Amino acid sequence: MKILILGGSQFFGRKLVQLLLENNDEVTLLNRGNHADGFGEKIKRIICDRTDKTAFEEAIKQDYDLVFDLSCFDFEQAKHACEVFNGRVKKYLFTSSISAYVERNDHLSEEQFNPLDFELANKVGRKEHYGEAKRQAEISFIKFATFPVTSIRLPVIVDAEDYSLRLQRHVNSIKNGLPLYFDNLQGKISFISADDAAKTLFELAGKDFSGTINAASAKPITLQRFIEIIEKITNSKFILAKQKLDNNVSPYNNTGDWCLHCAKLQSLGIKLQEIEDYLPGMVESIHRTG
Repeated sequence: MKILILGGSQFFGRKLVQLLLENNDEVTLLNRGNHADGFGEKIKRIICDRTDKTAFEEAIKQDYDLVFDLSCFDFEQAKHACEVFNGRVKKYLFTSSISAYVERNDHLSEEQFNPLDFELANKVGRKEHYGEAKRQAEISFIKFATFPVTSIRLPVIVDAEDYSLRLQRHVNSIKNGLPLYFDNLQGKISFISADDAAKTLFELAGKDFSGTINAASAKPITLQRFIEIIEKITNSKFILAKQKLDNNVSPYNNTGDWCLHCAKLQSLGIKLQEIEDYLPGMVESIHRTG
């Protein structure tokens, strides 16, 4: 199949590319070219800033079987993608976020945010409000796309080589005795590994499914358990910051639970690793190299 990935040069995008190449698909990446992807002549590349509407339109010179959109963050980007790809793609997979849910609890099911029922107020960008921007992107695809769209709501994605360094920050802070602030260590959180994020996108592309779907490791863990895993591997003791400051708040901090319910994903036969199976290996890798 002819496949276009918007983004895809790093993190789980690179893992997705590898799966597609192993499946003998023809892969093209469209991005700004700021990061080397490492695939050499195995793939095609289009260097383009999608926020430049004219350049984006001119860059798309052929039709595609699939488009994976890993770099859409707001209403206008989604709308413009629809204008570019309407009539030119058979299926479109968009990476949304757990942040699209207005409320946070331990059982976030797809029905708790239906883009069809959402009233669009003022348009926002990712820097203004990441969750609201992702909600609005989902709305935009429903409103303007004439092709089937699957919006995959992902939780916190973890990997030993995460460019955001969120997991690394936790490991290194605990290892070096630097306090971290959490509001509620008993709060549960959903994770997904970068490998499983790529696997989910790959497998959903082959399913007769469109609409919104959650994708996360089936069993969330408490932040306390997350810390215990790091403590054990680093042989260090976590220090809870007594006061909340700008520079000590955990990137995973939450006042309660923040967990995705993934019955729909499981009904499609997509099974993901449990957190307890992959997190220790990631922590060990960071500990060993850090």
